[in-house]
Amino acid sequence: MDDKNRVPRILKDIGKGIKVELGIFGEKASKKSGNSDLTLGAIAEVHEYGVSIEVTDKMRGYLASQGMYLKKTTTHINIPERSFIRGGWDEHGDALVKKLENLFVIAFQKGVDLDRLADAIGLEAKGKIQKYVRDLRSPANSTYTTERKNSSNPLVDTGAMIQAIDYKVSRR
Repeated sequence: MDDKNRVPRILKDIGKGIKVELGIFGEKASKKSGNSDLTLGAIAEVHEYGVSIEVTDKMRGYLASQGMYLKKTTTHINIPERSFIRGGWDEHGDALVKKLENLFVIAFQKGVDLDRLADAIGLEAKGKIQKYVRDLRSPANSTYTTERKNSSNPLVDTGAMIQAIDYKVSRR
């Protein structure tokens, strides 16, 4: 009699049907951030990938009215990449995947609903990403931004973006 472990193949087949996504979705992404015209989704995208904004005369005037005086030679304002979703996943993803693999074995053996399992993993991943955002310190804010926010934490101002981070589970 030849006894073969089929659990890895079964797990691979089961895992193909469930997808867990992390990010800022739907209404949360469309929600305006405080008094800004920017949405939480747009702010998240700026931080995730960084952006270089061309300085216009109108912008230069507005910033001067707010106490930020740019040199005449300044043509762009650069907001550096502070990848919180990719960075958070890089920091925690391997452990989450390992945990998921172990839980799939237990779920398979005990007949636990796989959607509930995926939901639990999504909730844990969401918490890990939110903690990563709160703990991120680099690259630091500019002195102007730190003074304006009364905080040196680059990704935390009101906390709305952190609260908007979510997960969704779907079947492929």
